[in-house]
Amino acid sequence: MSAPRRLIVDTDTGSDDVWAIVEALRATDVVRVEAVTVVCGNLPLELCVKNALLAEDAAGRSCPPVFRGMERPLLRKTAFYAADVHGSDGLGEMDLPAPERPVGDRHAMDAIIDLARERPGELEIATCGPLTNVAMAVLKEPRLAQWVKRVWILGGAARGVGNMTPAAEYNVYTDPEAAAIVLDSGLETLWVTWDTSRGDTEITPEELERLAGCGDRAGAFCARCVRSLRDYQKRRYGRDTLGIIDSMLMTAVLYPEIMRGTFSARCSVELRSGADRGRFYMDRNGEANCIVCPEIDAAEYKRRLFALLGAG
Repeated sequence: MSAPRRLIVDTDTGSDDVWAIVEALRATDVVRVEAVTVVCGNLPLELCVKNALLAEDAAGRSCPPVFRGMERPLLRKTAFYAADVHGSDGLGEMDLPAPERPVGDRHAMDAIIDLARERPGELEIATCGPLTNVAMAVLKEPRLAQWVKRVWILGGAARGVGNMTPAAEYNVYTDPEAAAIVLDSGLETLWVTWDTSRGDTEITPEELERLAGCGDRAGAFCARCVRSLRDYQKRRYGRDTLGIIDSMLMTAVLYPEIMRGTFSARCSVELRSGADRGRFYMDRNGEANCIVCPEIDAAEYKRRLFALLGAG
């Protein structure tokens, strides 16, 4: 049996990130989470840090160190917060007190660099939010691309329709310069696009009830924390099901066999201001710089997901 893979989870911890963190911490036979690095995105940085600590507690496993990262995008002075999506606390208005344990004393970008340098070629990074922390790490240490095995990214829109604007997906749109830096860095990247969370992969009300009543603290926590997200999805899309976007990424990291239709492409990001800013371009005929996953096996995704959350 092979040793668990080394993993960093980079997160802007809203309610869907919680599911991803819990999954990673519970899949101890597959990965060893060596750090959780936090970036602003869904919420201001300090709230994202608090929620990362709460997610670790909910998982009921060992708690790897949590490191503060970037509190704004590379070029913008403010971020595009999503409290209207995840609730003012990012966890569906659960309004929980902050855990008392301290966070790490290094900046997230330094933690990424240091952990990658320890044993080059082993570390993988799963990014659930904007790519600002990873971009900063690349700018500080260009050799990172030689040391990191792969960066798994939730970002982009394979079908050309975003969830932030008609052209752009949230994680890329909120810091497109960071996404462009990562694409041009030489890092091996695999992009699980946001539209994998549409259709049969969406979580139903019955499945949420199953989680809430499963008797496992993690499952119940995950069901509760998406209440605001569920309300938002109903307001915006008019249906009771909801896509837990970051769990798409993490389940693919843990069990790559759930991915369907992956392809290599030359990808880039639109950086000019205007309606197309943040658009994720994919050229299948160009010299490839990444892999794109546009589809997830819904049945296998849910089987793996619910098993990790205690409702298998």
